[in-house]
Amino acid sequence: MRSFSRSTAIAAAAAVACAPAFIFAGTASADSVSIPVLNTSATEAGLCYGTIRGNVDQDSSSGIHLTSAFQGIGTCATTAYVSWHNIDTGARGNTTIKLVGSWYNSATIPSGPGHIELSVTTKEFLHSPDSVQVQYVIPG
Repeated sequence: MRSFSRSTAIAAAAAVACAPAFIFAGTASADSVSIPVLNTSATEAGLCYGTIRGNVDQDSSSGIHLTSAFQGIGTCATTAYVSWHNIDTGARGNTTIKLVGSWYNSATIPSGPGHIELSVTTKEFLHSPDSVQVQYVIPG
């Protein structure tokens, strides 16, 4: 039996969301594209709420950089699920990025050159919107 109800968790997450969050900006090159903000709970090791934001390098490295800003009770942790699709070649893939507290983490998207669609989401019970998307071009 759970020690608190879903409505208690939602109320606690909403209270945490109203608290000011500290944002640690990741490095962004001149050839990067911003990923829209994803508001999410972070309950893998605590009861937290905050944001995931980031950017994607629009060069041959195709790196994705995510920054989390969470506050709450316990260790604030979640996993970002990243899906990508190279529209020009048809290649697709997925990767995960672990985010803990207010921190920065990155991964490489092996999409190759072309027009890329990328989406980021979590599997947390509270997140809005369902996912965030960005499109960009990796030069050939």
